[in-house]
Amino acid sequence: MIKTFVIGVLLQLPSPVLAGSVEMQQGEPVELRAAQIESARTDKETNLRPEAEPKLQHDLKWLRSTSPYKLLTKQFHGIGLGIGQSGAGAGFAIGPQYSRSGLLSGKLGLKINARGSPNRSYYGGANVSLRDLWGGHVLLDFEAARRSITETPYYGSGSGSQKSGRSDYRLEDTTVELRPTFVPVRHVRAGLAGAYVKTDIGPGHSSVYISTERQYTPETSPGLDRQTEFWRGGGFLEYDWRDRDWAPTSGGKYSAKYIRYLDRNLDSFSFLRLDFDAAQYVPLFNHTRVIALHGATSLTQTNGTQVVPFYLQPRLGGADTLRGYRTFRFSGDNSVLANLEYRWEVSPTASFTAFADAGKVFDRWSQWNLHNAQSDVGFAFAIRTESKVAFRIDTGFSHEGVQIWFRANNMF
Repeated sequence: MIKTFVIGVLLQLPSPVLAGSVEMQQGEPVELRAAQIESARTDKETNLRPEAEPKLQHDLKWLRSTSPYKLLTKQFHGIGLGIGQSGAGAGFAIGPQYSRSGLLSGKLGLKINARGSPNRSYYGGANVSLRDLWGGHVLLDFEAARRSITETPYYGSGSGSQKSGRSDYRLEDTTVELRPTFVPVRHVRAGLAGAYVKTDIGPGHSSVYISTERQYTPETSPGLDRQTEFWRGGGFLEYDWRDRDWAPTSGGKYSAKYIRYLDRNLDSFSFLRLDFDAAQYVPLFNHTRVIALHGATSLTQTNGTQVVPFYLQPRLGGADTLRGYRTFRFSGDNSVLANLEYRWEVSPTASFTAFADAGKVFDRWSQWNLHNAQSDVGFAFAIRTESKVAFRIDTGFSHEGVQIWFRANNMF
């Protein structure tokens, strides 16, 4: 009875009284918990650290800060080392280089370089460029170059050439060229070019392959026994709306070029050449993956008894065309090429590419198609910095074997 009475009285008390009673009993644990939370928050803020960048990206930044890298990239007042081939068959080449831009209030650029290879190939050249003329609508380039490539590969002309027909020859040429370029509107460039070209052909230097003049004849390879000087002139038109010129992820670039070679001495090797090139980039998954489509063709035409000398014929094979075949594997009066790539940005510093190539050389314009074309498939891996591709390795597979290409051109 007494127990029932006490409970009844408590139930009749105002609710704030009960609430206050409970708060007094639980107040200490609540305050302690709040203090613990605040202490943990303070410790976390005290120990905050910036997010660490990927190790590979960190290593690339360190590399760019070293003296050898600055020497290779001409960061010592424009003085540095030039690395890279001056042409197929030149081998590994290295030499001094001087490069300056921004002279004359940003309008003048100057580049002078020389390279030599262990196989006695060499290159020397100078380029003077004027930019931002007439409100940025005109550019002017002057270039003079001399090179000697002692082991230029040659497999014979035509689609029927054989891998076993590999030979090599020495190619020497001197070029002096003037190129005015006009930029009428954004993305569009049009230009003219006039040049003097002198070419000499001689026995190859390789101890592995037979010299070209011992393997082929002037009838199958015009220009093998006689060389000449050329006046070379023409023009080009280009539309470029890529988002960037290195590893683009969207947009496209399309160009057409007309070149006329006039034989000054022999009246035997005059011809015209048309080059068409188109590339389109389709972004996927927020530009982290890209489908790259590329097509190109080179067409030549002669009049009367004129012929195209073998050393100026369009060529396929190598890191930039058919990656499953050796450099300059196919030569002919005309060529057509198609490339398909699927590019995947694995991380901010690395990308993976799967590719397929197809192309062929042919004799007559009426044979322009990809029927019976040579083909290959493969993959590539690239490392890049924030603004350029550091290096790229392509591996191509074809019925003639496996080819691996290492390129660091975009870095140096």
